[in-house]
Parts: sequence; structure tokens; C-alpha cells
Amino acid sequence: MTGGSRRFSAARASAGNSEGIRIEKAFFKAAPEFDTASTVTVDLIGPGKALISVTSAPEKTEGDPVISAWLSFVERDIQENPGRLMPLAEGELTALEQLVNGVVVGDSEEIPTT
Repeated sequence: MTGGSRRFSAARASAGNSEGIRIEKAFFKAAPEFDTASTVTVDLIGPGKALISVTSAPEKTEGDPVISAWLSFVERDIQENPGRLMPLAEGELTALEQLVNGVVVGDSEEIPTT
């Protein structure tokens, strides 16, 4: 999808013994990966909030779907708007170095979620 986030209309729909959600056609034009997807996953991420993902291709890593969606958004924004990138100021870099000074982390360690 290009041009940042957009909102699309959707409505509940019944199909046989199943319930579904019908999304306007413009969504599939804006995000063609959903139009050709063989499998779509819906993760409930909070009250009234869901994350819809194409799962026809194997995902690279297991993880939090909200973090994955945020990282995808940041990646797309960087690609579409490279002029927004700015280097860290010297003071910010110093503060970050002080924050992580002495912290040792291995590649196989997991970040606690609680």
C-alpha cells in the first residue's frame, strides 16, 4: 500500500454458518497482496481493534503482531519518505549510550513481556 495509512469501510456479513466482514473494493486495489492471498489471519489486539495480515507466505519470525505491523509501517514510511530521516543530535546519541552502558544482550535472549 502506498501513501500512508487509509481507512476503508467494512460491514458484517453472514455466509452459511459463518460470519464474515466485507471490505470495500478500494481496499483490495490499495493492498493487492490481500486480493491474491490464499490465507489471511486476524489477530485481536485490543478491545475493538484487530490486525489483518496476509499469511500465504511464511512469516520470517514469530512475534508480536502489533510490533510487526509497526515495523512494517516504519519501513514503508522510510521507503516512501526518505527526506523525513534525520540523524540523531549529539546529545541524543550520548544519552542513548549512557542508557545502554554495561547492558549485555545475546542474540538468543528473549525480551520479557511481563
